[in-house]
Amino acid sequence: MSYLVNVAIILGVLQLTCADAFAASAPPSLRTRGAIAPTNTLGVPSVAAQSRALRVPVAVAGAKMGVELFGSQGSRSPLVNWYLYELGTPFEMAPRDRNPHPFGQVPCLKDGTVEIFESGAILLYLAQKYGGLSTPEAMADVTKWVVWANSALDPILFLENERGQVIGTRMTQNPKGIQVLEAMLGDGREWICGSTFSVADVAVGAYLLYMPQFFPDLDVSVWPNMSKYMLRCAQRPAYAKAYEKETPSIIAKCQSYLKK
Repeated sequence: MSYLVNVAIILGVLQLTCADAFAASAPPSLRTRGAIAPTNTLGVPSVAAQSRALRVPVAVAGAKMGVELFGSQGSRSPLVNWYLYELGTPFEMAPRDRNPHPFGQVPCLKDGTVEIFESGAILLYLAQKYGGLSTPEAMADVTKWVVWANSALDPILFLENERGQVIGTRMTQNPKGIQVLEAMLGDGREWICGSTFSVADVAVGAYLLYMPQFFPDLDVSVWPNMSKYMLRCAQRPAYAKAYEKETPSIIAKCQSYLKK
């Protein structure tokens, strides 16, 4: 019996060596496939099978990888959809009963084991991972505008009560931040960071384009450069895909600003 056990161990070691060699050369789709643990001649799981079981975390089995977005059309999450469409990054809308946001709010994004909430944080994560902005220098230009949109532009555009409901806007006061943005967009640039569309435009443009929806009577024509910029954003195919129902009326409204 001890002789058979020794033989089984030797065979198991050989099997482990072959299995590892195959795993190293196999395509990724085969490396992660689960299978019934092969057994040796004694009907006991082989050393190779046991070794593989130890190397692969149990959580991998059935784990859902890829980008999942938790949100709703009536929230700010469509601006994340917009950027994902611009990037061409595959994603799926996930059921909100699985939303990992600690406060139960949206948008929230899950990318494999990574979980991010707050629209600005999500945009910057996507820009770094899928948008090619992988260095601090590359991120510098866009980060300041994404943060500005969330921290400065938002409170200009939307006055909220204690329950978070929009009750008005500061745009009627022609605030300084809007005056600076208007002048900047009139210096010949097409987009926020120059001639190339970026995540900064998603952050700033999405917020500006909420004005026609929340405040249809607001006369944005007093800021012609901003009106042209808003129209350029609204005419992007990825924006129309994210805001499918809203886009026709938003484009019409932006065009009306330019006719005054």
